[in-house]
Amino acid sequence: MNDALLALHFIGLMMGAGGGFGSAIVARVANSKPPEQAATLRTLGPILARFAHIGLGILWVTGLIMIWSVYGGPEHLPELFWIKAIFIVSLTVAAIATELTYADIKKGNMKAAARLPKIGPIAGISALLAAVTAAFAFH
Repeated sequence: MNDALLALHFIGLMMGAGGGFGSAIVARVANSKPPEQAATLRTLGPILARFAHIGLGILWVTGLIMIWSVYGGPEHLPELFWIKAIFIVSLTVAAIATELTYADIKKGNMKAAARLPKIGPIAGISALLAAVTAAFAFH
C-alpha cells in the first residue's frame, strides 16, 4: 500500500513539474511570437496550470496519508520535513493565486494577466526548494 502511495506521490510530482515547466516554456515562446500566434499559445497556460495543480492535489493527498501510514503521525517526521512544508504551503498559495488569476482573465479582466509573471517564479522556486528539502529529509 505504501509503495502505491509513493508511486502516486511521484506521479503527482511529475504532473506538477511538467505542467509548471510547460507553462513557463509556452509563456516564453508566446512572448516572442506575433500577437495572433501568441494568443493561441497563451490558451495553453490555463490547461497546463490545471494539470500542474491536479498534480499538486495528488501530492497533498498522498503526502498526508503517508504521514500516518509510513511515519505514524507528524510527531515522527524529521525536522527538515517542516521546512519542506513551508515551501509546499508557499507553492499551494501560488497555485491558488494562479487559478484565481486565470478566473479573472476568463471574466474579461485582461490586466490580471500581469500577475502571472510574478506568481510563476514563486511557484517554481517553492517547488524546487520543496523537492530539494524532501530529498534531504527522506533519504
